[in-house]
Amino acid sequence: MMKMISNRIDAVMSPVRNELRLAQEQAMERIFKVIEKAEKEVDRESRFLSPQQRFELSMSELEKAEEHLLSALGSMVKALRFIAPESKLFANFSPLKDIRGTVIAKADPEPVQLKLGFFGKRSL
Repeated sequence: MMKMISNRIDAVMSPVRNELRLAQEQAMERIFKVIEKAEKEVDRESRFLSPQQRFELSMSELEKAEEHLLSALGSMVKALRFIAPESKLFANFSPLKDIRGTVIAKADPEPVQLKLGFFGKRSL
């Protein structure tokens, strides 16, 4: 009896596992393509830039990333609200009002070798 139940559960779960595995592989492929494209662009464009120019471009890219992330967050909240309109996911959310920071170190203009997880070593 248990074997029969186990076989039925496996018959149902196997396609789901395969679909999840495929989605995971496709997501990783997309991520690696984006990283590779960004690295090639930076290599091509930063070859003859001064450290100050590199810093300014870095700050500009971070500002763009912030805008994209905020836009993505808005889209995700909208998607969740369309699915569950009666839920108020962020009803009790109060944003931080006073954020202050301190510069603890300045960036070193020399390339640094970092070991970044599964992406391998990268030169910055």
